[in-house]
Amino acid sequence: MKVNLPKITILIVPTLAFILLFGAITYFYLLKESPEKLNHSCLSNDEIADYSAPGESQEEQNANKGYFATSPVTIYIKDKATNMEKYNFQIDNNSEGIFTLQLFQCNIYVTRIFNFDFKKWEPLEGYKTELWRFHYDGSGEPLLVLFKKEDLPDNLSQSFRIDPYEKYIVFERGYLGSPSYALAIKDLQNLNDVFTLPIIEIEKQNPEIVGSIMLNEWSRDGRYFWANTHYGAMRLGFIRIDIVNWKTDILPAPENVLGGDALNVEKGYITVHPGNVWFGIAELTEEEKARRRAQGIGTELYIYNLFTGERQFVDKIDEPLWYFQPKWISDIELEYVLPSGEKKIYIIKED
Repeated sequence: MKVNLPKITILIVPTLAFILLFGAITYFYLLKESPEKLNHSCLSNDEIADYSAPGESQEEQNANKGYFATSPVTIYIKDKATNMEKYNFQIDNNSEGIFTLQLFQCNIYVTRIFNFDFKKWEPLEGYKTELWRFHYDGSGEPLLVLFKKEDLPDNLSQSFRIDPYEKYIVFERGYLGSPSYALAIKDLQNLNDVFTLPIIEIEKQNPEIVGSIMLNEWSRDGRYFWANTHYGAMRLGFIRIDIVNWKTDILPAPENVLGGDALNVEKGYITVHPGNVWFGIAELTEEEKARRRAQGIGTELYIYNLFTGERQFVDKIDEPLWYFQPKWISDIELEYVLPSGEKKIYIIKED
């Protein structure tokens, strides 16, 4: 006996079959491409994250500590024990650059630059920089517009620093010379200001260290935030903010502290190369080196306690204007490099 099925049934059956087939293909394709990425918004305890950016060497990446990357940036999720990659994804989505990047257990924070011509180094129509938050499944959302037009006094810096517990985020607000120029700390949850340090307050305490503000680092426990003031390559002074009571320490820098000197945010030490200068022109640097060699002037390295003014001798070499590439590898250990390439470690002498 022949059964005549309704036309609607004839249409529904192949449609359902197509939907199921398409869904299966899509699922297995995604699974093949990124088996760990599906529903993976946070790192597990046995995973670590890293990144790479075009035109940035591993040495530059380590020196930048995750800041000032170009776009697109590739985020890698790896097994902590083996360092083997599990999967990766890119952060680009039509942004021309990424100025600052910080990785946490569940969140990746970046400043993304839109509508900017990096070849001509000029903004285009609709230029802006935004703070974004991404997760480890590749999803992301904008949090805050930071920068829309040059010289706006309420612009926030494209560089930021987030504390280890993701409670606060720090920006530089405005520009040197504007009435609202300040260091601004915001609550990361609602992005409201919780503390501001105007440059005029720094000037009241010590006018000798007024300059452009540069963000440094949070202490490991998240209690203190450090910044410095500078004029060109010369560091003028340091700022330490205690988030428990918002007490601010304004600390003048010793002479000859340059941008490459290393700050110990746990102990309050800064490295010093006495007598070092930075010309920015190779020919002038070589002329000065030759002059100093003829006079037997080499290079010394010290560490200086910003709170007590105590100075400890680290090393001395015959090569003039040598940059020791200082780096704090622990609270009390300073690693530095000799002209031969040898790395040495100095341990802070404490009473």
